[in-house]
Amino acid sequence: MGFLKKLFGSSKSNTTGCGLTDKGMVRENNEDYFAIAEDRNFFVVADGMGGHKAGEVASKMAADSFVEFLSAEKIREIHNNPAAIQHTIITGFYKVNQDVMDEAERNKERRGMGCTLVTCLVDGEWAYVAHVGDVRCYLYEKGELCQVTKDHSTFTDMEYTVGGEQVHKKRNVVTMGIGFSFPEDPELHQIATEAKGKLLLCSDGLWGMVEDEEIARILASDSPQEACEKLVAQANSAGGKDNVTALVVQL
Repeated sequence: MGFLKKLFGSSKSNTTGCGLTDKGMVRENNEDYFAIAEDRNFFVVADGMGGHKAGEVASKMAADSFVEFLSAEKIREIHNNPAAIQHTIITGFYKVNQDVMDEAERNKERRGMGCTLVTCLVDGEWAYVAHVGDVRCYLYEKGELCQVTKDHSTFTDMEYTVGGEQVHKKRNVVTMGIGFSFPEDPELHQIATEAKGKLLLCSDGLWGMVEDEEIARILASDSPQEACEKLVAQANSAGGKDNVTALVVQL
């Protein structure tokens, strides 16, 4: 199974979290990546674009670049200031996007690389979630699971010729992602954390293979680490058709 990283809350926060990523049962490489900044209550999941060059480079670069941008000093400056936090997160997305595009321009072997990206910053009683693409954030609280983010993607009808016969298939196409100019600002949500619920950041390799009811059941009864392990295992047992990443934050 892929790499596992745990975060245990400091004395200044009740937030704990854990992430796990795996290449799945079909893909040869893992283009998913996640990062946890223990001292900042900051969490990131990135999914390298399928079909694009160096997706694994784009996802790691985007996540690491965002962690570097959102430094501990910057967190202290914007603490308890919702407007400043929202502005900083959106600014971070634009900077990370430019970093990835600049690298692709410098290295012809990486031209066209990109990734989808979802981030979560917990500041006091609020969690700030932002994303581009079809990586998702779910909120589990009071026995209910809800999808916080809205996918930036569309299903397109594709036509193939197989054995002389025309075959129609729908393909999921991402409409907004890191590595490409944004048509609009990334989507951002501010979520109250008083309910002591859980947030799940995940790639489409998870939500595309595991039903919401099963995700809710696992989040209801398990610690962040156990939940990550069970969610990834469930995606793989269902076929594991893509890389899969789960990052669970206990609020």
